[in-house]
Order: sequence, then C-alpha cells, then structure tokens
Amino acid sequence: MTLSRACGAALAALLALGAPASAQEGAATRPSAYRPFDPEAFARAMAQAGAKAEMLDAFRQEVGEGAGPAADALLRKVYRDYDAAVRAAEDGRPEAALRLAKVVAAAQDPYLRAHARYQLGRVFLDADEPAQAAQVLQEYLKEDANRTPLDAEAAWFYSDALGRIPLVDEAIQNFRAFLKLFPNAPERFLVGAKRALADLEMRQESALHGLADSMKDVERRIRKTDTGEDTQARQKQIIDRLAKILEEIEEQERQSGAPGGNSQRPTAPASSSQAPPGASRIGSLNRVSGVADRWGEMAQREREAIETEVQTKLPPRYQKMLEEYYRRLGGSR
Repeated sequence: MTLSRACGAALAALLALGAPASAQEGAATRPSAYRPFDPEAFARAMAQAGAKAEMLDAFRQEVGEGAGPAADALLRKVYRDYDAAVRAAEDGRPEAALRLAKVVAAAQDPYLRAHARYQLGRVFLDADEPAQAAQVLQEYLKEDANRTPLDAEAAWFYSDALGRIPLVDEAIQNFRAFLKLFPNAPERFLVGAKRALADLEMRQESALHGLADSMKDVERRIRKTDTGEDTQARQKQIIDRLAKILEEIEEQERQSGAPGGNSQRPTAPASSSQAPPGASRIGSLNRVSGVADRWGEMAQREREAIETEVQTKLPPRYQKMLEEYYRRLGGSR
C-alpha cells in the first residue's frame, strides 16, 4: 500500500477547522481550531447508548484524572464488541486489527468510531506498519477531530507514523502543527514532538540521513518478505546514492586537507524520538510487541478464519488494508 504525500496536510487541515468566515477576522480571535473535550456531552451520548447511572457516575469521577482513559473505559462498558477488540489489542493478539476494523466499519456512534480508529492506528504502529497507521489516523483527524479527548494523541501518533514511513517533510509539518494545536498536551507528548522534530530536521538536511530512511524502508520490506522488483530497485538506488555520497565526502576531505572536513553536525540519527511512556494504553507511547510471533503460533484454521472474515465482513478500503497487514505479519516472523 502506498500513502499519498498529500496526507501530510491532515493536521494543517485541522488547524483550519472553524476558520473565520471573514478575512477581517484575525487568527487572534481563534487561538486554536481544537475544541476541548466536553465530558457532559459525552455522558449524555453514552446514556442514550445504554450506559447505566453507576457507569456514568464512575466516568464523572475518573474524568478529572484523565479524560482519555475515562471515556474509553465507559465506551468499553457500553460496547462489548469494542471492549473485546481493545482487550485483544492490549494482549497483542493478531485478531485485534480485524476486530477493531469491524467496529469502525459498523459504528453508528461517532465516539465509538473515533476511539476504535485511534486504537486501530496504534495496532498498526505496534506491528511496524506506519503507512496503514497513518491512513487510519488521517481518517480520524479528518472525520473525528474535536469530538473525543484523543485528538492530541491521534495527532502525535499520526506525525510519528509519517516519520517512520518515512515522509520526513510531512512529519515535520505535522509535528509543528501538533505543537501549535496542543500546547497543553501531556508533557511526554510535547517532549516527544520536540525530540522528533530535532531528529527529523537533521535528517532533512543530511544526505546520509535521507539514505538511512530509505534503507529502513527497504529493511522493513525485506523483513516482511517483500523482495519484488520495486524493493530491488530501491536497493540499487540506495547503493548508487551511497557511492555518490562517499565520493562527495572524499572530495570534501581533499579540499579541506583533513579527514571529515570542518563540519560539526552529527550524522548519526537520534537514538529515539519517543517520550517517556504514559500510564495506560490510551496515551501511552509504549508499543505492544510479539504480534507476529503470536500469528505464527496460531493454528492454520484460526489464521484462515481471520483471513475469511477480512474478505467477507469488511468494506473494500479496510479489506485491502487488512489483507496486506496479515500477509506481511506472516512474513515478518
């Protein structure tokens, strides 16, 4: 699956949501397009969906400690299919992606759809499938923003996915937009965005970093047994670019008269753009690992049952996404 470079504009589009109708109205009248989560509107919607009084009381008590976890917990109590899908994701079970995609496809409740989309994006990131994660999180930002308490998290992980693809320019654009939109996001996300920006800007300026990004993409393809003509062509391009860069470095050294020239800019990538983890799956920057191993440990009939459901119970856009996900999951063991 290829992700259009136009996806990089998703956060910029979010910045424009609710833009002033008149050109005379300046940005100062609209400090941010982001609207804070409304707990009471959410509680009313959950009451209509069947939430009991004690569930709503628990939500109101928990929301002050973290709106994201509190809202997700209430959704899981009201929608049992969603709860089962999230438990599968938390446990790193391969069927989680299918379960969440089915929830998204069938959801009539916009809160449920938004949370399920967010969770599906996280599942794809856990499986090292950043293009699919970016596609799902882009849908969230376009269709579900300004409704749930997960906007900041979705924006952060969307930007992170773009950087992993790698679409470096787009990731930079979106991390910058994230910092403008969500100045009051949890500290771990703000720190992570700033670290990611520093690393991405260095990669943007460095030919070696650009080459490293291409090598990472090829490595991901090979690890998932994608060794076709396109991957081979990318490998050849990397080799050719590396040879040219080495020639340029040697020429610079000859001109400067000393190994390495006078540049003081580091060429090694930052060790990590991840911030300290949060306390829970919602909002946590930790990844769930071992999904590929679990897929390999499943009985053949269980894998075939999942693949059949992908073919028969999903709309075309998710069918294609999940077909590729499970095919590559099997090749990454």
